[in-house]
Amino acid sequence: MKKKTLWGKKLLSTAAVLALGVSLLAGCGSTDTPAATGGTTDSGKAASGDPFAFERVSDVTFPLEEKLTIDVFVYASLTGGGTYQNNYVTDWIEEKTNIHLNFVYDVDGDDAKTKLNLVMTDPKNLPDLFLATGWTKTELQDYGRQGLIIPMNDLLEDAPNWNAMNEESPMRRADLVMSDGNIYTYGDNNECFHCRYQNRMYIYMPWVEALNDGHIPETTDELYEYLKKVKNEDPNGNGLADEVPMSGFIGGWASDPTVWMINSFIQCNNPLSNTNPTVAAGLVVNDGKIEYSVMKDEYREALRYINKLYSEGLLDPQTFTQDNTQFAATLKNETPLVAVYPAGGPQTDDEFWANKDGEWQNWEVFAPVEGPDGVRLCTKGLDNYFGMGIGSISSTCEYPVIVTALLDFLASAEANNVQSYGPEGLGWNFTNEGTSLAGGTPTVEKLIIPEDYDWLGNGYAKDYSGENGKHYRWASDASVRWSSARARGEVKVPDPDHDTEFYLQKAGELYQPYEPALETLVPNLVFEGSDAQIISEATLQIGGYVNQALVQFITGDLNIETQWDEYLTTLEKMNVQQYIDTYQKYYDAYMANAAK
Repeated sequence: MKKKTLWGKKLLSTAAVLALGVSLLAGCGSTDTPAATGGTTDSGKAASGDPFAFERVSDVTFPLEEKLTIDVFVYASLTGGGTYQNNYVTDWIEEKTNIHLNFVYDVDGDDAKTKLNLVMTDPKNLPDLFLATGWTKTELQDYGRQGLIIPMNDLLEDAPNWNAMNEESPMRRADLVMSDGNIYTYGDNNECFHCRYQNRMYIYMPWVEALNDGHIPETTDELYEYLKKVKNEDPNGNGLADEVPMSGFIGGWASDPTVWMINSFIQCNNPLSNTNPTVAAGLVVNDGKIEYSVMKDEYREALRYINKLYSEGLLDPQTFTQDNTQFAATLKNETPLVAVYPAGGPQTDDEFWANKDGEWQNWEVFAPVEGPDGVRLCTKGLDNYFGMGIGSISSTCEYPVIVTALLDFLASAEANNVQSYGPEGLGWNFTNEGTSLAGGTPTVEKLIIPEDYDWLGNGYAKDYSGENGKHYRWASDASVRWSSARARGEVKVPDPDHDTEFYLQKAGELYQPYEPALETLVPNLVFEGSDAQIISEATLQIGGYVNQALVQFITGDLNIETQWDEYLTTLEKMNVQQYIDTYQKYYDAYMANAAK
């Protein structure tokens, strides 16, 4: 296996990536087109005279010499439906490419699912392009195997933007290859850098200054000693033992403290959930082998540590029973009560989210702490390049080459900005002034279109204004984007001191040095048939039991010393090995496909 094919690709330079990003070239031939039998000219067009028959991606140049209409299905879940027909982006694409996008289905919600199911029962009358569907990977592969949508492997071979995105994001291509080895969708590329490291911890700095000479804990022992000071030394000065050293709750945005602490002992990606355990939670890859970290001795040591915090009153006893309202009431109390809490973003006041000064400025994100054996990791989430099932081509499409070309065009830098922000000069501008999200020189700035903007007076169609100005861009979940972490990092930040995204970006940068190795992460896999059922049921049943036992070991309802073997035996009886082996089977297939 050539591991470097997946994990070790050398990334393109920013200049090279941007050069490809602004390319307006795309397209690729199909043996079913007239070009396959009629020969080609120097331009790659069919000698038969068909102006839409091209052999390769690089043969297609926009705008086309003649207008082409493509029937499109789009499930844009953020629009309410019916916004893509009368949309600036749709008209801009037609101007740039000479392709008219005929949105025969522009739907949302349950209506979208119902109509999509009906569409797929009529194989002779499929739209040419499924722009966004909401299909799962399993559904996508099933439709591919039924011959309703076509494999895009050959079509994408020389699509410049698609290949450049894969170079920049090494896991992207593998995420789009199904278990049968085929690629049935162009895919998304919307990387949220700070979301990769969302299991973060916040610490109240006035108490750190008062109790710890400004030193933020860096080890599990230092954290333990600091939390004891909070409990015993009345840092809020009200004469009451009402301080809560560490709190949290289950069900919020990374609001569970356990996964953060477990990563000081062993790599673990198992945030607690009261309802739906995280897919692949607790699974890691060690030298190509799937392991269940929640069965390891190091995991047991982590539970011993958290149990000590709980039993000594250093971890809020309400952590596993309170909801967001109760947690917020304690955290936002007029007299400070909480010293440490987990979350994806500051939870102390609304001023943070409004980009204003506020109580949130008294708190700092602090890095993972080092455990007794030198482990100092954070949880890392994987980017999802599949998205809403972006860009699939039906088997009845007459010109799949041009449709592929169109998708690749939409991933260009300019088209990405137009889809996201609307007209250049009105919704966005290229720029090289100010500070970017990543702290460097920006390449683009977002503009705010006034609510009373005179669309007609400035030469735009009235329909673009829509309701509250929604029709000047495409929905983010139904766009063909090249919004990589690099690209997002180049967006201008107007006021870095009061910008939520900039703050969270810096939090992600603080955690990045502690991320686990990429090859240890279990990727997004596609399971088939009875194996899909095994994984689905095991995720709920085994994952649910693991979460329940985790809480019970921490609270003392299960004894970590005397009932650990019983816990392992219960997992064995629940066929945990079948669960692991099934993951191993599809992980091996994933790696084999990724190396091709």
